Amino acid sequence: MNERLSRDLWVLDAREQPDAVELYRKACAHLFDITLLSPEADFHNRLEGYQLGHVVFARCVGVPQRFERKLTHIMADATDTVMAVLDLGKNVWRADYDGREASSDMGAIRLVDMARPYRSTIQSPYVTLYLMMPRSLLDPRAAGLDFHGRVVSEATPAGRMLASHLRALWESIETMTPAETPMAAKATTALVSGAILACGEPMGADPRPLEKVLLIAGQQFVEQRLDDPDLSPETVREHLGVSRSQLYKVFEPAGGVSAFIQRRRLDQAFDVILQDRAEQMTLAEVAYRHGFRSDAHFSRAFRVRFGVTPGRLRKLGEAARQEGLSAQERPDDVFVWLKGL
Repeated sequence: MNERLSRDLWVLDAREQPDAVELYRKACAHLFDITLLSPEADFHNRLEGYQLGHVVFARCVGVPQRFERKLTHIMADATDTVMAVLDLGKNVWRADYDGREASSDMGAIRLVDMARPYRSTIQSPYVTLYLMMPRSLLDPRAAGLDFHGRVVSEATPAGRMLASHLRALWESIETMTPAETPMAAKATTALVSGAILACGEPMGADPRPLEKVLLIAGQQFVEQRLDDPDLSPETVREHLGVSRSQLYKVFEPAGGVSAFIQRRRLDQAFDVILQDRAEQMTLAEVAYRHGFRSDAHFSRAFRVRFGVTPGRLRKLGEAARQEGLSAQERPDDVFVWLKGL
């Protein structure tokens, strides 16, 4: 009798297991954060999977929920994988794949780059087939394309062939022998590569490596908290979930995290001084509000950045406002420029 493929079956049901939700979240924690969109008492999940060499192929049945893969998940994941998901039935979902919006209205097959963040909200009970494979198994031409969040319709030749193959593979996998799996895996990766080649785009000169994604996320965090007196490299590091050495590497293109925070606070202070026509805030208050505990330090740093002291800028404020001056639209030496008006 031929040996069969090993089968993994995972069934969780809150009606029978009081800790089902907790077990589910812990099991998924290395891949993404889970937010249930229905009562925990109604939670159930069934996952049945097989290993085809280096390819994982599975069927999942679940309840409405949100999956969020963050930068911290990506950094902790030593693998470099891609995922293809086929909706079975009328699953309803919407997602943001690192800036690319997608939904179930666009087609039945999703292509996901697990090296990039995403947020997917499944609004209905769902049934899916999904497979995960190392990027190295893709056709080299496909591996270099941007396919993250691309949705492939079964109305297209590539989508029709891939969807038909995945359904047929699932129907026959239970009786497949280990000797038959290499060809099954090869056919699967070839069809996924074909779908990526059909809908992917060239990465160009800006593939958004992890360091750049982290830098953008860190800069956004800083921008939102410029008025927070506790803003520091350490709070940025904690938000990103990286080590200190990784933080310094990420912010190296911006001159360092401390320098970036100070520059943006000075920029904001510059605009606050110009916009404060009635001089309701003293310069000391402006300095304190922007993280400076010393007036002298604030004045020196301000002059180095703008070529003018905070006091001088306030005196020249009306002329600067008439010229539409701001921290982002200014000459290198503000004082020399204003003096020439």
